[in-house]
Amino acid sequence: MSKKDVIKKITPRRVFDSRGNPTIEVDIITNNEIVGRAMAPSGASTGGKEALELRDNDDMFDGLDIKKSINIINNQVSPLLIGLSCLEQEEFDNVIKNFDNTDNKSNIGSNTSIALSLANYLCAAKYKETSLFRYIAKKQKLKIPNPEIQIFGGGAHAANLPTFQDFLIYSPNNITILDFFEKTHRIMNQLKIDLQEKNLLKGYSDEGGFWPHKIYHEEICILIEDATKRCKFEMGKDIAISIDVAASEFFLDNSYKLYNKEHSADQIISILKDLNQNHYVNLIEDPFDENDIDSFIKLKNNKEIDLKIIGDDLICTNIKLLKKAHKKKAIDGIIVKPNQCGTITETINVINYCKENNIETILSARSGDTEENYLSHLAVGWDIDMIKVGSFSRSERTSKWNELLRIQELIQ
Repeated sequence: MSKKDVIKKITPRRVFDSRGNPTIEVDIITNNEIVGRAMAPSGASTGGKEALELRDNDDMFDGLDIKKSINIINNQVSPLLIGLSCLEQEEFDNVIKNFDNTDNKSNIGSNTSIALSLANYLCAAKYKETSLFRYIAKKQKLKIPNPEIQIFGGGAHAANLPTFQDFLIYSPNNITILDFFEKTHRIMNQLKIDLQEKNLLKGYSDEGGFWPHKIYHEEICILIEDATKRCKFEMGKDIAISIDVAASEFFLDNSYKLYNKEHSADQIISILKDLNQNHYVNLIEDPFDENDIDSFIKLKNNKEIDLKIIGDDLICTNIKLLKKAHKKKAIDGIIVKPNQCGTITETINVINYCKENNIETILSARSGDTEENYLSHLAVGWDIDMIKVGSFSRSERTSKWNELLRIQELIQ
């Protein structure tokens, strides 16, 4: 009799992400009819060294369709994976990597590979009749990671304007997730009133945060500070600000074209120094172009600035890039996005290196995300330090926050 944990069928299909673009969803089905299902997210602000998505580039859906992914799974990859145990994640992922045989998933596509890899991971947890976070946890005592929530969105998340991309808040102290959510709710409601009164609200970004009208980084920070104080919360104690600069998005001809004006790396450092010293900005992501690692190092060595420096485009959840940045002492932490490397096994290798070397980890959703909530399980099970999935609105975002609340009930 066949083993129950053996994969007998793989079903790919076209579904749609939060931006209404096609994405790939995969079902992994075992002999005893356990089904693991996962969708691939998609980023707007992407690092140049990320694993590559596979798109059709034809007339359907403005070239964004995924018929190629479906055909690859049905006709080439499924025969290699059917017959494996869903419990052998590394073996499953190695088959995908060997089939692709590139450094950037350019043959199979990172969207194809991560949907397959995640579906198998979820299938294994279901086979074991347990939650994903418990299935993957290495510790008995688990914790909820510190949430980081988008308040304002710009850059590639709002009409590709040459601005700092995201302004977020988090708690610098250990408070419960519900307490932080309540504070966030009040601050966002106050900000909405303030923005409407001043005619500064242009719309909403891809991830649900406010899209402000013609205001810059310092003004945005002041708006957050004022709203926080009106809500009777204390900046620096209850709330701190983090910024995803996403500097690669406005780096052109060896210059930073911030707000369509040329800035040197030293001028960017001066801006960050002011935000850190005067506006409670304590965490900064991708402050420079992904190829400008020397400026990362210079900022980290500046003794007048007390910032956690986080690499996203600089690292791309890539173990080689992570080791290089760590060796050069360029970062304090990294953004972890499984679809940047394309498999669960490669993501785990990156996280393990971070833990071994005291590098902070922030698990992140993508701007083109889905209603699935597996990120919440990964964050808890992998013992991640922080999690950011977007704003405190839009169901593809709140699905993750809500699942964290459910998980908290189970681990208390």
